Amino acid sequence: MMNPPRDWSGLTESGTVTAIRIFVAIYRVLGRRVCQGLLGPIAAYYYVRERAWRGPLRRHLERVWSRPEGRAALGHRPGALTPFRVYHEFAVQTFDRMLLWGEGLDDFEMDHQGSEYLFSLARERRGGLLLGAHVGSFDMARTLARDYGVAVNVVMFTAHAERINRLFEEIDPSSRLRVLPLDPSSMRTAFAIKACLDRGELVAILADRVPAGSREQTIALDFLGRPMAFPRSPFQLACLFGCPTFASLCLRTGPGRYFTRVAPLGPARRLPRSEREKGAEELARAYVRELEDACLRHPYQWFNFFDPTEPALR
Repeated sequence: MMNPPRDWSGLTESGTVTAIRIFVAIYRVLGRRVCQGLLGPIAAYYYVRERAWRGPLRRHLERVWSRPEGRAALGHRPGALTPFRVYHEFAVQTFDRMLLWGEGLDDFEMDHQGSEYLFSLARERRGGLLLGAHVGSFDMARTLARDYGVAVNVVMFTAHAERINRLFEEIDPSSRLRVLPLDPSSMRTAFAIKACLDRGELVAILADRVPAGSREQTIALDFLGRPMAFPRSPFQLACLFGCPTFASLCLRTGPGRYFTRVAPLGPARRLPRSEREKGAEELARAYVRELEDACLRHPYQWFNFFDPTEPALR
């Protein structure tokens, strides 16, 4: 079997942008049913082509199976073909995200828990950090930006930030979602985040994976029974800026139905340098508890295809 790519960040988003444009056109001409019929073959194509992803997914599902609540969610012990369910779930949610970007919430039911924290920040014109993960859909930020007039900036490891921002504007001119490119080699991203927070905007960061090739310091924490390296910087930024910080996860609970949860990770407080390491670890542990709970309840929605518990991938 092939080894997973060491540098996952080298997978360009340009093909993804093209695919989104094509799918938007198909949906608008032929409708949802035709698009949904294409998802199975698309998932099968990637299941065959991206063989390197199967091993990490199988090991993740085995770790979920080791917990009683994980067994209840899985229903049966993971087998050789079980990872295909993750591929298909990813295809379904990618299609749903496309509809959310282009058509809005009319085709969806969205259940919320904790959204009042963010609406309170918006009323007070205070900024905050939303720490998400490669679990379920991270597009709750998109929902807030469009339907509640909240400015959201998504930090993304991409060389195509401007192209993606233009795509959002093309699909939805009223969008208030912006992508901030993550540059692990400079402090530019940190200054950009600070400027957004000072304007009273939200900044969304995926905090469960370390960018390959970066000098990112990590926090090793137990995740489903194995040590996993989490990036330290999102939690350090929270302690440095003293801004409200939340875990933000959105899980699919049925056809066209999603549940979003926003959970405070700790009190908003600016810590002196001597206390930041301890404060960052406390926030990271609270974040991992939220992440574990989501994975145990929705095991097929883990889309972190490259296993971060493997030393070769750090």
